Amino acid sequence: MSDGHHHGKEDPMPAAPRILILLAALMIAGCTHLISPSPAEKDFRVLKTQLAQQQDQLASQQVLLNALLGDNRNVAEQQQQGFANLQDQMERLRSVTNRHLASRSTTTEGDTCPIMTSGLSNGDEQCSGLTTIGSIEGIRLLPPDHLFEARIDTGANTSSLDARDIEFFERDGDDYVRFTLAGEHFAEREAMELERPVSRFVEIIQASSKDNERRAVIELQYRIGSIERVAEFTLANRERLTYPALIGRNILRDLFSVDVSRQFILSDPDELEEAAGSIEGEG
Repeated sequence: MSDGHHHGKEDPMPAAPRILILLAALMIAGCTHLISPSPAEKDFRVLKTQLAQQQDQLASQQVLLNALLGDNRNVAEQQQQGFANLQDQMERLRSVTNRHLASRSTTTEGDTCPIMTSGLSNGDEQCSGLTTIGSIEGIRLLPPDHLFEARIDTGANTSSLDARDIEFFERDGDDYVRFTLAGEHFAEREAMELERPVSRFVEIIQASSKDNERRAVIELQYRIGSIERVAEFTLANRERLTYPALIGRNILRDLFSVDVSRQFILSDPDELEEAAGSIEGEG
């Protein structure tokens, strides 16, 4: 029998705790919404990351560039040193070759003194193995197979030849020079044009100018007295100088000793006059 009261299903949780849980859920959702970054913040972070990556790449490239520049400088220095060593070795080889050829062409068996066969030595053989040469001598150049009067200069490293109208050009990738031997050096007074390969270039310091002069160096066969060799000559305009040729240490070394008190020890002055006319002392 019913007692008159209606008993419904009992609520497992009171109303107050449910309200608290609902409020907590709403607060967490709101906080989550507030913490989430905006699109602008996302873009800023992406840009910042990309900037850091680019900075790292630039730093790596700078390190690589510095390494490459350092390697290039080292290579250039090594090339310059190698070229200097090569030049030194070539000079030593030329010196040894000249000395060997001189010993073969100017000595006889059992005699270490050079024998001059020019007929003009006047007994000037030396037991030092060197041939005496005067302060002025004739030198025959091949080409052009012509006798030039030359001044001996022990202070000059490389011999020199008077050349006019100097022009540079290339032939098969090599440097060549075209120049003129002035007619005043020939009895016929006709200039002669020659073309020769360039052995190297030298820089000449000019006392009257801030700019150095770049001169070509060529190789020519020469004969002085009975001695015949190949040597380097710089090409320069010697129009204002008395002598068309100058003999430097590269020819004198290991072959000649110079007697500055005498001239034409190995040359015939009459033959020189016939080749190019009379030339008086250096002015």
